[in-house]
Amino acid sequence: MSGLIRVGVLDEHEVVRQGLRYHLADQSGIEVTGLFETTDSAWQAIEQGHLDLLVMDNELEHSAAQDFIKALRAQFPHIWVLVVVPEADPRVAMLLLAAGVQGVVCKRQPLGVFIRAIEMLACGQRYLCSSIVVAQENDTVSTWWEATGAEEALASHASLSLREREVLRLCISGLTVTRIAEMFNRSLKTVSTQKLAAYRKLGVTSDMDLFKRLSQYRTMKGL
Repeated sequence: MSGLIRVGVLDEHEVVRQGLRYHLADQSGIEVTGLFETTDSAWQAIEQGHLDLLVMDNELEHSAAQDFIKALRAQFPHIWVLVVVPEADPRVAMLLLAAGVQGVVCKRQPLGVFIRAIEMLACGQRYLCSSIVVAQENDTVSTWWEATGAEEALASHASLSLREREVLRLCISGLTVTRIAEMFNRSLKTVSTQKLAAYRKLGVTSDMDLFKRLSQYRTMKGL
């Protein structure tokens, strides 16, 4: 984008709000135009057109961050959202990306990471901090999606790679290939290839065939 990135900070702790404002103040191309203690005040500023990007805490004591994110994405899809999480939990990051946020950063990351994340989001890219990426790569497959027995039986097939399992679980959950590509900042071609490879290894020919297999498994197991 051209011009300044107008950033707002939503956090219930004043020290966090002021700390980020102080750190971002001298950054070229970034202007902090709002500090918010509540989702209501952040929403009002967004309605008035004061923000391009919102940095927000994922653990708000006095309001539901997830509900706010969903409403924000539905009403103001042009606003970039960077969520700050306490730990590098891939499951939390995946759910946030699925809800429509463009970036997730851990609180323990250096402040310079926030600058990088803001710049990437403003360029239309998604961002996961390195701690989450490493946790994702080291995590067991089952932590990525708490599936039911039928889904787990297919997605845990021994021949599938980690990436193929990830994509398969998300396809089963109802996400499109395009949405999955956006979530993981991968190309559409890469995700499509991983999906087709998983289908081939499972002997599945189409989405309809996949869900038919799931239905048959549930019936057989009495699920």
